[in-house]
Amino acid sequence: MILHVTEQSRLEKNKNYEDRWPLLNLRKELQRIRIKINMSAYNVMKHKAFESTCMAVIGFNCYCLATTDPTAEYPTEFDQFTDKLFLGLYSTEMAIKLLALGFVFNEGAYLRDPWNILDFVIVSSAWLTFLQEAFGGGGGGSSVGALRAFRVLRPLRAVTSIKGLQVLVVAVLKSIPLLKDTFLILTFFFLIFAIAGLQLLTGLTKQVCVHIDTGKVNLEFRDNLANQGLCGGANYCPVGDFCGQ
Repeated sequence: MILHVTEQSRLEKNKNYEDRWPLLNLRKELQRIRIKINMSAYNVMKHKAFESTCMAVIGFNCYCLATTDPTAEYPTEFDQFTDKLFLGLYSTEMAIKLLALGFVFNEGAYLRDPWNILDFVIVSSAWLTFLQEAFGGGGGGSSVGALRAFRVLRPLRAVTSIKGLQVLVVAVLKSIPLLKDTFLILTFFFLIFAIAGLQLLTGLTKQVCVHIDTGKVNLEFRDNLANQGLCGGANYCPVGDFCGQ
């Protein structure tokens, strides 16, 4: 005869739990509700539709970031709407994972996974931007602009959702120490070409034509679209001017 020993589920442990502290039944009922919520969130997190939806949201977010005008001083209404939409979706995803796995203390908790830490930083930075814009008077100061720059990290969430990408990223990070000599050689060549470029092109993008007698900039030459208003190299100044900074 073979006996199979199975561990009790969390609901069974909660049902059989006893102590001498007051309000035992109430505490067990609240604990049962919490376990039910955790189990429901875990089932949602493990469903294939949840992962597919997360990947679709990340792909659409990448498209929105690629089509955003980087020269705009203030975001458009569409950009503001999509930012709030993605913030809500990412926050919902993180909340589901937190309910399913726990925050940090229990085994297998959300923040015990380095990839989840990356997600947490990205979502937290987005909330900081939203709160700064909401309670900071809506100004587009440098602090808000710096926080909005964290949006470029959102495509990295694809790494946390695709297991194959995680394996590739880990492999690349582990190979960096083996490639240190290659990086040193590349840095050396970059340095050589940088010095050569400075020696050959020094002042070429800063010099303009200046009148010899008056010392004033030649405005006609400066506004010439053909040479972009710059002199030096193949761009010679008119008679009576000299090329200077």
